[in-house]
Amino acid sequence: MPRVAPVPGIHYAAERFGSPVVPERVRIPDDADAPPTSVVDLTDLACPPYDVIGDAQREGLLARHDRNAVRLEFSAEPDPHAAAAATLRSWLADGTLARRPEPVAYYYRHGTASAPDELTVEGIVLRVLLEPWGDGVRRHEHTMPGPKRDRLGLLHATRTQLSPILAIYFDRSDRYRHVMSRAWTDEWRARDADGILHQLVAIETDDRLTGYLGRQTLYVADGHHRYETALAFQAETRADPRWTDAPAGSLAADWMLMMVANAELTELEIRPTHRLLLDVEAEALRAVIADDLLFQALPMAPAALDAALEERRFGEAPVFGLVMPDDEGFLLVGDRDGLADRLRRERMSAAVRALDLSALHVAVLGDRLGITEADVAAGTRLAYTRDEADARERVARGEAAAAILVRPTPLDQLAEVASAGDVMPQKSTYFYPKLLTGMVFNPLSENPED
Repeated sequence: MPRVAPVPGIHYAAERFGSPVVPERVRIPDDADAPPTSVVDLTDLACPPYDVIGDAQREGLLARHDRNAVRLEFSAEPDPHAAAAATLRSWLADGTLARRPEPVAYYYRHGTASAPDELTVEGIVLRVLLEPWGDGVRRHEHTMPGPKRDRLGLLHATRTQLSPILAIYFDRSDRYRHVMSRAWTDEWRARDADGILHQLVAIETDDRLTGYLGRQTLYVADGHHRYETALAFQAETRADPRWTDAPAGSLAADWMLMMVANAELTELEIRPTHRLLLDVEAEALRAVIADDLLFQALPMAPAALDAALEERRFGEAPVFGLVMPDDEGFLLVGDRDGLADRLRRERMSAAVRALDLSALHVAVLGDRLGITEADVAAGTRLAYTRDEADARERVARGEAAAAILVRPTPLDQLAEVASAGDVMPQKSTYFYPKLLTGMVFNPLSENPED
């Protein structure tokens, strides 16, 4: 079972950015009955995690405030990692950022797309002791080497975990209510680019809280690359003879900043990540359409595919939308028995064989289009977008040879795959909204004993 501990958090300084009056843009209904004594409004200072920031969004974030966390998370400077480290040191020195005197845990709550002001998604942010993937902390998704190299370089430079990863657990007991009913003190809020409100509050940490969370099995939902990067950083730190024999948990590098959420009692939204085919022949695509042993290809306007997938969201047969040039599209409805026979020849668990994306990556990308696992990892023939309209537009502009629209992966399938000790293809899940970078940072001291 995982070991958890409070966070020696670094924050945007309340003395500099806080207000005794809650700013209008981050107010919640509860404020009318019990207004907080001080709130730090991070709307102009927080940013999304690195993997969803584009160049245009980065420029927009910097235009909002010159001390936006994007300068740390995804710097635009020629040497981004060195620039982030210099910025972090500067902000700590001039009072932009301040370190809490004592480690604490935090509630993190946020709204949803349908109710942006209702903070119905909730979890606890703390540090979790790093361990290889296994019984205590489980993964569900493959990772790619490029992002891990980038994040490791940033971690070396800043020696700070800049954004929490998201993990889930499953518990229907009443104990959860006691854990989530603590008074809080300091408070930070932010409204993200989609208007969804996020709230972080510091709470007391005791054995009841850490003991409860330490009995859970954690499934990493979002942040696989950052978790594996932290493992690599920990291994490098412990390779130093000074720290090789240090007790587990005694080094700052032994820990991962994480929000843990009870998936039984809070509703998490998973959105699909669509595939863009960058380098495929038209003849190969026609072979997919003609493969009536595995797929029924229903001609359909590309603009209608998203609604058709939503109508079949909970259907058992795999289904995809194929967007082709010249405004041509097809709904590909898989033959369950034929695809099951094909996937049984692969070395994968039954949980992975049940995924839409397994059928896609094996029977379509691999068998018909010749896109190998190495191609997927390298990103040379396949790209991704979370916006189906963007996928259609990029095909229409000739930036992609075709696009494949997919359904979101259900949460129960994530847990089944992780419990089986197996992994899904890359970009199988996209939890929305993303936890914000800038709410709290986890320092990894220059001296790991500190």
